[in-house]
Amino acid sequence: MAVAECGGTAAAARNLHLSQPAVSLIVRNLEAELGAELFIRNPPRGLSITPFGLGKLEEARALLSRAEMFVEPQDAGGQLRGQITIGYFTTLGPSYVPRLLRRLRSRLPRVEIQLREGDLSSVSRMLDTGQVELALTYDLGMTERPQVELLKEYQFYAALPPEHPLARQDSVTLEELAQEDLIQIDLPLSREFLMSPFWQYQLEPNIAYKTTSLEMVRGMVAHGLGVSVLITRPASDLTYDGATLVCRPISNELPSQRLVMAHSHHFSPTPVAESVMDEIKAMFAEEEGVSGSA
Repeated sequence: MAVAECGGTAAAARNLHLSQPAVSLIVRNLEAELGAELFIRNPPRGLSITPFGLGKLEEARALLSRAEMFVEPQDAGGQLRGQITIGYFTTLGPSYVPRLLRRLRSRLPRVEIQLREGDLSSVSRMLDTGQVELALTYDLGMTERPQVELLKEYQFYAALPPEHPLARQDSVTLEELAQEDLIQIDLPLSREFLMSPFWQYQLEPNIAYKTTSLEMVRGMVAHGLGVSVLITRPASDLTYDGATLVCRPISNELPSQRLVMAHSHHFSPTPVAESVMDEIKAMFAEEEGVSGSA
């Protein structure tokens, strides 16, 4: 499990406080006992899990989950115990993951949570290879279609400097934005998706700056270096350095983007994963109820 979730024996060895040769030997001995390869060795790229390994990973997680409950002390009150690795798309993390961790610590105190962050491509890859059991991500660019549950829908919006003439309007058009210098998020899949509204209307904006950081985009916009089209919107329009940007809806007809909870179709959720999934759904349902009543 550690080798699969960490993506290699070196990282697994650090997590397990063992030497890398010891972990490699244990994996090879297990493969010999099972009579098939769990991982394919590709030195430049490390290890990649085999289809046989994916099946055994699911069994291992189920066995470990049952073992954790078997040794549960009587005075623990039957609380669920175990571990889970959750992946999340990097720009979504700050808005949801800290709140989720606080909730899980309160509701599932005996469950150990590990986190893996990545861009849309790497989150999809982590789901496919079993490095994470669950992920919070956008429903975009999934290579092997996972099981997903809709949590929230986002709309494209324009991020503008406060002194910009467009900031005085109630909404803006893509045609207006295409006349301005654009600051682009430069992450795999995200860059294409955030450009797709322009392409849909046969527009080619001038890209002034590229960055992989959502907060860098917001800061550059707030300081008048350009405009941007975004999906993820933090709760505050203040940037890290205290500057302010203005957010306006885009009046062109555009599709929404789905924020989803995903888990690989290769695996059946463990009891721990099922409980965490329930808490994630409840957290978003409560958020929707608050925003709806407001």
